[in-house]
Amino acid sequence: MIKGHGDDYQGELEANFSSNVWYGAENTALNQHLCVAIHKIKRYPEADAASLKLALSEKNKIYSSQIIVCNGSTEGFYLIAQAYAGCKSMIVTPTFSEYADACKMHLHKVSMTNRSALDQEISIYQPDLIWICNPNNPDGYCFSSSFLQNLIAKHPYSVFIIDQAYADFTFEATLLANKVNNSANLILIQSLTKRHAIPGLRLGYMMASEKLILKLKQFLIPWSVNTLAIEAGKFILESKYLEFSLTKWLDESKLLQLEINNIGSFELIESQTPYFLLKLKKGTAKELKAYLLEHKILIRDATNFEGLQGEYIRVCTQTSKQNDLLTSKLKEWTQI
Repeated sequence: MIKGHGDDYQGELEANFSSNVWYGAENTALNQHLCVAIHKIKRYPEADAASLKLALSEKNKIYSSQIIVCNGSTEGFYLIAQAYAGCKSMIVTPTFSEYADACKMHLHKVSMTNRSALDQEISIYQPDLIWICNPNNPDGYCFSSSFLQNLIAKHPYSVFIIDQAYADFTFEATLLANKVNNSANLILIQSLTKRHAIPGLRLGYMMASEKLILKLKQFLIPWSVNTLAIEAGKFILESKYLEFSLTKWLDESKLLQLEINNIGSFELIESQTPYFLLKLKKGTAKELKAYLLEHKILIRDATNFEGLQGEYIRVCTQTSKQNDLLTSKLKEWTQI
């Protein structure tokens, strides 16, 4: 994924549709807090982000010994893959390519399966690890929590890694943290950066049984999470400063999807989140991305997501004005 990801242009933009973060995040209070805390970088951070783990344990009502704080969710994927080096991994596609990249780096035997065949494929292949993104990236699909719980209980000898980085972006029920107490074969991964629009700080965490956490901690490097990220995480958990209207955002997304669908040059993939996939009926994602970038609009070229065949882009809904700008430029591009 290092060769293709969202937010991969650092120049000035009119609109950035390329990364899945809440466009309306107001972080003035957080920024002020970090300015006050900046003096703390004179010392090393906590080796394992212990104070943030404690805050997360209180929020999620599990023991801090069941949590690992990571330098972004991606560190968690690679940590798991390393801890289970050489094992059999099954990845539910289409999905984020970082799971496969992490597995291949650590010499896993990787198989891909689609959603409809998942239960049957687990029974046949009997993988050690099963990777599921829920809500899924890039298409916003959500498994029901009851389906996942039944699947996890039915296959106790496979460890399920459920990436819930976008749990805040849907009204569909995702797995609660306390499910790790009832399921010895479950690892839940969460993000603290999507809703709060702080991806540059890199902050996520994993929750599992104490036995699984002990296995993973053997490969955890000290100081992987920096002081300011720890401070940001605690501030977010302790504060109610961020307004967030998912209903409004989803309504805006439905309107944007309708406008794009009416253009007629894209196949819209139904989503349960404010981000969604579009399959191009003409041209390539690379060409469209370059054209929009000429107008200071950034989208996600989604052709490198595992399991997608064809030319796709991913769009994360922004402000009404920015959404209108995107729609107008997409119309112009289809007429070239």
